[in-house]
Amino acid sequence: MRVMAQEDLRGIKAVLFDLDNTLFDSAWLWRSIDETYLKKRGMTATEEYAVRIAAMSNRAAAEYSIALFGLTDTPEQLMEEWAELAKEAYAHYVTMLDGAKEYVCECARRGVTVCAVTSLRRELAELCLKNNGVRELFKYIFTSDELGLNKNSPDIYIYAANIVGVKPSECLVFDDVCDAVKAARAAGMTAVGVYGNNGSPIKFDGVCDLAVPSLRYAPMPIKINS
Repeated sequence: MRVMAQEDLRGIKAVLFDLDNTLFDSAWLWRSIDETYLKKRGMTATEEYAVRIAAMSNRAAAEYSIALFGLTDTPEQLMEEWAELAKEAYAHYVTMLDGAKEYVCECARRGVTVCAVTSLRRELAELCLKNNGVRELFKYIFTSDELGLNKNSPDIYIYAANIVGVKPSECLVFDDVCDAVKAARAAGMTAVGVYGNNGSPIKFDGVCDLAVPSLRYAPMPIKINS
């Protein structure tokens, strides 16, 4: 992984943010949800399971969970159960991570288009962005479920760039999942891994352009007006 200089972000016109564990402090919530719904079925969540589904859409994660644990639920039933368990927390309790709000606000102030690319259901993304006072700064919210695309594929990032009306090379992506930043980089975007204040950048070796503990330590894009 090379060292990124501020000049490397000259010409960035759009920033695509993952939400869970990149902007939002929500790891605790999904650990709780996994434990709750699996315990009800006499099963136990593992760290490997959480990592495996991290870059999947809700539907893909539900289908994977049903196959893995031999559940009798339909994907729709499982997705609805997850959403019901998450709604109140996203509407009231999930806050933004260190430096995240300041970074998003500064991007918007500089005239850079701010977007979300997320595996969250739209209603949950909307709830949390509104609860944290930044919804109006996001021009687009791209969700895996609505597009039928997982974040471990470059396709979702290429689609987002096309809708925003910019080149992939003019996009900066932040995500906490290795497969997602690897896909963004494969799409031709500058990709930054967010490993958390208690994590390690080692997991991002070779898959992204830069790794930071939080957005407080991320360089700012420099937009060039065309």
